[in-house]
Amino acid sequence: MNKGLSRRLYIANMGMITSIGYSATTTYFAAAAGISGYQRTHHRSKNGEPITMALVPPAVFDEFESEIEECNPYNAQFDHRIKMAIIAAQESCKNPPLTQPVPLMLAMPEPECGPVMPHGLLTSNLAEHCAPAISPELTRSFHSGRAAGMEAIEFAFRHLPGNPFILIGGSDSHIHPDQIKKLDEANRLLTIQSPDSFAAGEGACFLLLTSEPQLAMVKNDCMIALHPPGLAEETGHIYNDEPYRGDGLDQAFKKALASQAEQSIDAIYSSMNGENFWAKEYGVAYLRNKSKFKDPVRTEHPADCYGDLGCATGTALIAIAAENLWNKKSQQKHLIYSSSDTAKRGAIIIEKIPANIAHI
Repeated sequence: MNKGLSRRLYIANMGMITSIGYSATTTYFAAAAGISGYQRTHHRSKNGEPITMALVPPAVFDEFESEIEECNPYNAQFDHRIKMAIIAAQESCKNPPLTQPVPLMLAMPEPECGPVMPHGLLTSNLAEHCAPAISPELTRSFHSGRAAGMEAIEFAFRHLPGNPFILIGGSDSHIHPDQIKKLDEANRLLTIQSPDSFAAGEGACFLLLTSEPQLAMVKNDCMIALHPPGLAEETGHIYNDEPYRGDGLDQAFKKALASQAEQSIDAIYSSMNGENFWAKEYGVAYLRNKSKFKDPVRTEHPADCYGDLGCATGTALIAIAAENLWNKKSQQKHLIYSSSDTAKRGAIIIEKIPANIAHI
């Protein structure tokens, strides 16, 4: 194997479900076509307005064939998160077939942002429905919301070198009444009267990663490599009274871009969801690191189509960006970043590499 590839991980497979697609490929093409999963729901704001969300069709959950382990009390949000996670994880583990458990890094919501699922409930359901690929004993959780997927990947680079396969993913939904009420009280949920807001989405995305390029997924004679991510923290986040300076995302960018050449990044895939706070943060980070990006750089924020995916955001953005690299011959490298409501910020570079390099 080419020693220059040793500090990278490679996408071996992907599984995804969103309001606009039941796989990474269908979600990518739907977002590229501008198809929106937004819809007015029966949920009402404190002003009586219908709340706009981007929800997976109810039939996906109603027609789910397997039995689910439940807790008491059990609710629709837990049910959706578990079933979406199983769907996405099963797809990601189909090929190559896994004959023994692999390390599972789970991206989870921030405790500050909504009801907490009982410990182990998601893992036990995944282990039951994705055997033999998943075992609770080889599972670790990261409770940092949108940036949790980046945190999980960073952990894999740091602590799991040389593993043939690592599974990283998240599944999220905003449909719990307490979570809706909290976000609505803060005027963050999208209604006709709330322009500075976001469409609460739901979805799941799992990435099967490998340290061995010969095991990587190949499309159009290319594979996708992940470089080590950059993590940082923003003191002036949404749940803090400290002044916002934009240092957190800027530092995450700088760490991810440290080894990249000038003007080498074709596009930025962003976790921006429609709230003004995130646009300001993006502007600061981009301007402070502008020399690393091609001019003009393309900025993608697919939450415009499938809503805010919460803790599934990081892996979903990586999957969408990977599909773009596979489908666009002229594209070589993308930066993906995710910002949590609390302090955590994460950024990563993914790169398209000719598949024949794996055999050098």
